[in-house]
Amino acid sequence: MQPSARALFGLLGLVMVTAPAWAASPQFLGTYRDWNLQTYDDGDSGKVCYISSEPTKEDGDYTRRGPAAVLVAKLPMDAPNEQVSVQPGYAFKQGSSVDVDVDGRKFELFTRGEHAWTLTSDDDKDLIEAMKRGSRMTVRGTSTKDTFSLDTYSLLGFTAAYQKMRDACK
Repeated sequence: MQPSARALFGLLGLVMVTAPAWAASPQFLGTYRDWNLQTYDDGDSGKVCYISSEPTKEDGDYTRRGPAAVLVAKLPMDAPNEQVSVQPGYAFKQGSSVDVDVDGRKFELFTRGEHAWTLTSDDDKDLIEAMKRGSRMTVRGTSTKDTFSLDTYSLLGFTAAYQKMRDACK
């Protein structure tokens, strides 16, 4: 998937997380340990299913920021249509990258505004597979103010939530 399409999903991700009054609210389908499953029908493209988690630990040299989350979404388009997104609760420094570590396996994500994504669909697939096998993930990013965050996520329940997401959006 091209970066411009990923940026468009970033806007969808923002709608899914914030659920403004003018948009249909996401439908909560369940919690699987540390991961939540929700769906969202955008009306035009179709049903989006996604799982999300919040950090279990937040470190860094920032003074304040909004809520952080990692999302894995199944989008209403032809495969490949599964995508990992990081939302740190601040705007990333322009041109910066995000370092993701899943039990020692490293991934690099590109940033745009308040979102980060893998570079390719194959990278999404590899990161999702690592998350299914892993127990802990760290995400390190740099803000526009040159502060950094290092968030730790539990991967407990990820595999079950991921499978339920795929079932909900066949």
